[in-house]
Amino acid sequence: MLDERELADLMHAEVDSAERPTALLDVDRAMATGRRQRRHRRAAGAALAVGLLVAGAATIPGLLTPERPPTTGPADAGPPAAAAGLPAALTTVDPEVVYVRFGWLPDGARSFQYQSGLLLSGPGVHLSAATSPLGEQWRGVTVNLYPKGVEPSAPQRDIGELPTLTGTRPGPELNGAPSTFATYSNPEQPEAILRWRYAPDGWAQVRTRGVPGDPAQTAERVASTLAFGHEVLPMPVTVPEVPKNLRPITGNVSLDLGEPGSWNAYTEWSPEPADADPGRQRARTLMVAFSPYRLVTDPKDKAYVDPNTTLDGHPARFGGQDGVESLTVYDVAGLSVSIDDDGLLPSGGTRALFRKLDIGPDAAGWRPHLTR
Repeated sequence: MLDERELADLMHAEVDSAERPTALLDVDRAMATGRRQRRHRRAAGAALAVGLLVAGAATIPGLLTPERPPTTGPADAGPPAAAAGLPAALTTVDPEVVYVRFGWLPDGARSFQYQSGLLLSGPGVHLSAATSPLGEQWRGVTVNLYPKGVEPSAPQRDIGELPTLTGTRPGPELNGAPSTFATYSNPEQPEAILRWRYAPDGWAQVRTRGVPGDPAQTAERVASTLAFGHEVLPMPVTVPEVPKNLRPITGNVSLDLGEPGSWNAYTEWSPEPADADPGRQRARTLMVAFSPYRLVTDPKDKAYVDPNTTLDGHPARFGGQDGVESLTVYDVAGLSVSIDDDGLLPSGGTRALFRKLDIGPDAAGWRPHLTR
């Protein structure tokens, strides 16, 4: 059970999340989010963002390194290229696909995150670059792609209120059609919200929040340099023999430029069909997550975990009952591996699935690629 402080932290985290909900917060959703976040923390130490795992993917290290940073600079530095889009609006959102990457970004990006599939706010695609340090009010740039027929919603304010639309004005031509700037009440920081159609009946949105320079110019340049596509995102580890009745519902990758080698990756599967209620899809899931292993010996560190067993010679922590299991195995070829199963795996459970993972010797050197 969550105590009052944990619950308050989780509700604040949901407000600050790059994946902004479309309605006011409620306790049940915050607690459900908290259960997922606690599982993610076991896999990623102190990191809050986690990432996507694509079954059968190859190991491609160093895709986003200091030698290959995103393009940055002032928003008015030269004319931006015209933004592209997708051939058709998304009717389903595949969590194993990268639909959009950053091109240009304002100076100061510290971390990146990509989400695809079933987000907290519903099906969609989310890409973000944060300029704020962990623990401070979120600042940065977000990109959202909405499925066919879904309209962009009002941004969530940190105080929990749902703002009202106060005005619109024409934006630049994007993807061969006009765009629109939308203005909402009571922004806590300078912001710009730019919307256009990435395909017929498919909306895209760029939101800038608290970044240096003119917010509208920044949003326009980010939008006009996005790279759209349909690519499988290479991931560090293969997860074989997932039960055939499970399908991936959410994928997420993240990278922290402030800590070299700091990234996270996970995927989540559900036995429920894609047209089921989102809460039902999340009720019972299997999650497999990876992050670079970091030895933490200070019990006061949030990333500290005291192993209670070993598995194949690796320190591990295991818990569970009635078929529900949580397993984290440390320092596996330089990785921490976390498997959380809500009673969906066959005989042998999380331990059996761990032994099937194809973790290569270079897996810890993998990096996500979130810019073109």
